[in-house]
Amino acid sequence: MAAVLQVRDLCKTYIVSKQQNHVLRNVNFTLEEGEFVSVMGPSGSGKSTLLYTVSGMDRLTAGEVVFDGQSYSALSEKQMAELRLRRMGFIFQQMHMLKNLCVYDNIILSGYQALKGGAVKRTRKDVNAEADTLMRKLGIMDTAAKDITEVSGGQLQRACICRALINRPKVLFGDEPTGALNSRAAKEVMNELGRINREGTTIMIVTHDIKVAAATDKVLYIVDGNIQGELVLGKYEAAQPPAEREKRLTGWLMDMGW
Repeated sequence: MAAVLQVRDLCKTYIVSKQQNHVLRNVNFTLEEGEFVSVMGPSGSGKSTLLYTVSGMDRLTAGEVVFDGQSYSALSEKQMAELRLRRMGFIFQQMHMLKNLCVYDNIILSGYQALKGGAVKRTRKDVNAEADTLMRKLGIMDTAAKDITEVSGGQLQRACICRALINRPKVLFGDEPTGALNSRAAKEVMNELGRINREGTTIMIVTHDIKVAAATDKVLYIVDGNIQGELVLGKYEAAQPPAEREKRLTGWLMDMGW
């Protein structure tokens, strides 16, 4: 498999009240094309900071991040914004949707934004067709005209996934994508992410939920800003009892000091 994301000696330091806070320390890992990777660790270990930094939402302090052959250090802020818009998708625990737009318009908005100057020529009609396809696949076509306050949390998070996929990203990043959902909705969302991954989209998420992480191919464990280990679970098969994967992951996490 080809490497989509290469992280080498990544460091991230914040200055707070003239004091240095070293959140990430010499992080190294590779995200391969087609992988579904989760990041776990104690509160304050640097999980979200890692996601924001490797996705270019936050600038690194030292080291190197290479996304699909492009080093972040060689890109301007404008180029990074273009990269995020066209090559990456994002889903978060808090479902940031525009309240003055219906579900459908929230989904197509970034697709319209990416029309100008893109290497692949698309029209608004193409974006609309892509949105229709995604919403049907995720079973939320009936929510298209509704306000975001008129749908369930699970439906809204699936709409967020549609929005994240509208520009056919190389990688989908998620920060606690099931964190605000009940167990049933969380399972539905993870089923959809698993299907999307099997169709070819590379995914990297941060989670504290063992059930969520157990459905991914590989788990990275981070402590004090450094990756302490990884567990390869392999692709999740529907016929495989999830309890077996969860038990294996739980035992490994305990060994890691979870």
